[in-house]
Amino acid sequence: MKFLTKNYLIANQGRILTALILTGILSVGSSLILIKEATALAENLSIATRNEVSKENIKSNRLPRPIANAVLEDLARRQGILIRELKITNYNQQTWRDGCLELAQPDEICTQALVRGWLVVVSDGKQNWIYHTNSNGRSLRLASANTRSENVSDKLPTPVKNAVLQAASRRLQQPISQLKIIEIQQQTWRNGCLELATTDEFCTQALIPGWRVIVGGNEQTLVYHTNQTGSAVRLNEKASESTLKPVRIPASELPPPLDRDVVFRQISSGGFAGRTYETVLLKDGRLIRVRIGDANDSERTVRRVSLQQVEQFLRSLQRYRFSQYQNLSYPADGADLITYTLTSQKGTVQYNDISKSNLPKNLQLVVKAWNQITANAE
Repeated sequence: MKFLTKNYLIANQGRILTALILTGILSVGSSLILIKEATALAENLSIATRNEVSKENIKSNRLPRPIANAVLEDLARRQGILIRELKITNYNQQTWRDGCLELAQPDEICTQALVRGWLVVVSDGKQNWIYHTNSNGRSLRLASANTRSENVSDKLPTPVKNAVLQAASRRLQQPISQLKIIEIQQQTWRNGCLELATTDEFCTQALIPGWRVIVGGNEQTLVYHTNQTGSAVRLNEKASESTLKPVRIPASELPPPLDRDVVFRQISSGGFAGRTYETVLLKDGRLIRVRIGDANDSERTVRRVSLQQVEQFLRSLQRYRFSQYQNLSYPADGADLITYTLTSQKGTVQYNDISKSNLPKNLQLVVKAWNQITANAE
């Protein structure tokens, strides 16, 4: 009896020990799972935040993402504002005249060197903040804080403001009501040409007090130099955003109009091979691509998109006002360029692979929508 009891106790002790070990393993495993899930959640949250910044706050692919992120994170930290409440409303490339990005602190010594960078305007819907950055966003400075958008130009003399807005209106072919002064800086120019002399122009060598004024329109940002009264106004071409000035396509060079069943057409020509391809989107969703001059039609392809995708593309043409660019060409110099000619039922636009990134923003969105159609066709 004692022997049986002893064996029973030993057996029970073994079971208890085994149970304790298994419980410990499960506990550790559960902890690992919890840690893994928490890590994954944090990673997903981080990715979501980055996506939110890139999708909501960057107007265009031309502003480098590291710069946008750096500006938004700095302002959010300064103001205690969530990044998702901020939006980049304007920006353009700049060449700052010193290592302090033209925003030196009192008694600060700045390197006297030209610094490529960006001017970035951020808004929370009520207030604007203006940043100066270098080319990679590692150096940035807040130019103005808590400046309400409607009050940016209050300190600018009225004659100067009127002169600049009139010049920008003529340049952009937009009414003054659609233009906004987004930054002003008092300057002392080093010559009578406001440091913007043309070729062979003689400039008086005298210090000229004046203003540097940045004007934003629907498609472009312009930088002007003025004297103190506004009687002299000059556009800083290099500092202004590099949107190309279009030229009208001669009637003799326009492609034939589209047939009734054709929604859109792209003709691409040139490049190293020197070949010409025509791609047309039909109302029934067929996307047909042929090489012009191919006697055997050997490179002909026929793919399809859904009728819903066709309707979405047509809405994009209307939303981005493709018709306002009717019969315009956006040229750029270069060798072996591919020229693209886009035609809808309402007009034709022409550009090349170099000028693509400098097209008006709405036109870039049309090109993007078309490229999505060709990429999604099956």
